[in-house]
Amino acid sequence: MLAISELDQLRTRLARLENAAGPCGSTNQVGAARYLNRSEEWLRREHARGKGPRRTRCGARGWSYTYDDLDDYRENGDTST
Repeated sequence: MLAISELDQLRTRLARLENAAGPCGSTNQVGAARYLNRSEEWLRREHARGKGPRRTRCGARGWSYTYDDLDDYRENGDTST
């Protein structure tokens, strides 16, 4: 059986590993806007102007953004041209 101190050490290590990995996978338009610290409306306007982070259609009305594409957009600006 693990002692309390060992459990605390494991919890601390797990939290550190989870934070270091960052988000993975993809998110919707709301999540993308939050991830970029922008509003949903700003993101819509960027795409209407032909700019903004790369996205893919998800269903009839939704959009999906990968965190890799969002990170790339954050670092390099517009990559859709």
